[in-house]
Order: sequence, then structure tokens, then C-alpha cells
Amino acid sequence: MTLDEHSEHAAFSPSSSQPSPTMMPTGSTWIMDEATRNKFLKNYKTQVASATSTICATLAVTPLENVKTRMQTHNFKNVFQCVRYLWRTEGPRGYVAGALPPLASVTAVRVVNFSTYNAAKHRISDFFERMTGQSPLAMYNQPGSTPTVSTFVTFTTAGLIAGLITSPLACPFELAKNVVQTSVLVSNRAQASPDAVNDPSLRNKPRLGTIEAIRQIVQRYGIRGLYTGFHLHALRDTLGSGLYFSVYETVKQVASKELGPDKSPFGGPMIAGAICSTVPWFCTYPLDTRKTRAQSVLLGKSSEVGEASAAVAKSSMYKGLSIILIRTGVNNMILLSIFEYIKMKINQLD
Repeated sequence: MTLDEHSEHAAFSPSSSQPSPTMMPTGSTWIMDEATRNKFLKNYKTQVASATSTICATLAVTPLENVKTRMQTHNFKNVFQCVRYLWRTEGPRGYVAGALPPLASVTAVRVVNFSTYNAAKHRISDFFERMTGQSPLAMYNQPGSTPTVSTFVTFTTAGLIAGLITSPLACPFELAKNVVQTSVLVSNRAQASPDAVNDPSLRNKPRLGTIEAIRQIVQRYGIRGLYTGFHLHALRDTLGSGLYFSVYETVKQVASKELGPDKSPFGGPMIAGAICSTVPWFCTYPLDTRKTRAQSVLLGKSSEVGEASAAVAKSSMYKGLSIILIRTGVNNMILLSIFEYIKMKINQLD
């Protein structure tokens, strides 16, 4: 995320041309020679680092994500009731439902998000430099530097742009994930009652697959159905991304100054990752809850959808916030520390 070198501006500029990798035959396989591979990794280090770190972080927090979605869409009293309910009624599969869509889609969205942010912040920094004669990124990259208004504006604006651009790509995949995760609950509304945990037969209730969920949504509502709640999704992602990047870069800069010249990705980035993940959620969680509720009751019989909608309307817009703060804190500590570590290793390549 802290894509410090100005040389990356060319690497991520849409107008820059990338050389075709040189391939060398080895027996019946083809591999890149070391120099070409290193050059490729350096040119695309944001994409490589963000994709790898996102996969690791997403797999680590999938169970917490499932609990969060149920908390938002059904009137459980607390997290522990929801966790017990999942185990008694859906078994282990309830904690990993919908894992593949996030793994594929979140990785793609994160790569686009990080790449867009990197390109945008360099362009905004260049604009500041032309207007004032000082580059915010140059000041940011100086050892021992402190945050300034120009660096904060640069990171926030770049984050807002990145969130807005990636929201159309993310919305259909997140919608499919929500429908898959709550399909058992919506198809049998009575399960949300506390007494339902005593019915072990619910574990065997069929669950929608991702492809089937998308097919039914398109069949019932058309392509526009995949963008149910998009205005809420776009607003959440735009505001959330702006806060996310600005808080991360600012806290990382302060933490790095306080920690001294230590370049470990498990110092400043881990501290900043934990903090930057909580601030946006406090501000955007009601938007996320409204979006999740609108998306999760798309399928099912009309009476079931109506009952589910009426039930969730009675619960708080902040239901599940505690679990999302734990989930996003763990997620971003893993994500950003691995991201910075991979970038550091790529920078060390010849």
C-alpha cells in the first residue's frame, strides 16, 4: 500500500508499455529466466503483493465473515448465540459458506483497488508538486517525516477514487456471497428463533451454490438484480476506501517515526493495519448493514422473503459490529504486513 518509489508511477501508468517476458525452455516446460522474472515482479509488485496477501487474509477470516453476515441479517441476541446456532444447525459448513466467491472476487477487487490507489496518489502528488513546488510523496518518504495536510489530502483523495472505481466490480460478487451465506436462514425463517438450534435436521438442509444463486437472481430480477443495493455499496466503498488508505498511511508514518529506522513489515504496517481497519467500519457500518439486508433476501418464496425482511428490520443497524471489528482487524494485520513484506522482498531482487 505504501508504494513509495516514484518509479512505480510508470509501472502502473496506463500508458506505460511492459516488455514481453522472455521465456526459456527447460525440458518440456517454459519458465522465465531470473532477470526477466525479477523485472516482471518489480513492474507488477503491487499486483503480486496485493493478490498474495489478500488470499492469505481472506482464508484466515472467512468464519468471522460468515458470523458477521448472519448477525446483520437475523435478529440474534449476541455473537455467541449466533456462533452456537451455526454449529447446531449448519455444522462446520456454516462457517465456510461462500468462501470461494470472496477468495476469487476479493482478490481481483483488491488488486484493482491497490493498483488504482497507487496510480491515483502519484498523479495527485504530481499535481501538488506542479502547484506548490513540493511533492507530498517525496515529503512522506523522507525518514522521520510527519504527516502534513498535503499528504493526508493525497492519500484520502486517492482512496476515494480507488473505492469508487472498484465498487461496480465488487458489488455482484459480494451480493452472491451474502445470498449463499444466508440461503439456509432465508429458506427456513423459523431457524432464526432460539428454539430452532434443537433441530439437528437443519444441518442437512440444502444450500444454494454461488453459480445457482447468480442464475436465480438473474432469472428473477435480470442483470440489474446483481446490483441490488449498489448505491449503498458504492457509497460504503468510496467513503471506506478513502478513510482506509488515509488512516493507514498516516498511522504508518507516525509509527515508523516512533519505531525508528526499523523496516520490518511487522511493525508500523501491522499497527496501522489494525487501526485503519476499525475507523472506516465505525463510519460506514450502517450502510453495510442496509446493503447486506437488501442483498440477502433476494431469493426464496415471497412469504419467506417478506418474513425475513420484517424480522431484520427490528434489529439494530450495528448488529454484528463487534465481530466485524475483530474480523477486519485480524484481516488487515495479516493483509498489510504480508503485503509490505512481499514488496520489501521484491525490492531486494536484483
